[in-house]
Amino acid sequence: MSKAAAISDEKILADYDRLSPKRKKEVGDFIAYLRVKEELEATKRIASSKIYLKAFSVIPK
Repeated sequence: MSKAAAISDEKILADYDRLSPKRKKEVGDFIAYLRVKEELEATKRIASSKIYLKAFSVIPK
């Protein structure tokens, strides 16, 4: 990780520490949403791959 990224992470964590418990929960919920969204996007990319579809005989060769 670059020094710039580490500083950014530290600032994010410092800002998070200053939030109210309610806002911390909202941040956690948003992070969970983003994680699921990334996983779904990756799954869609894989599932739409012609190589993947051919490997599982989903489309004619």
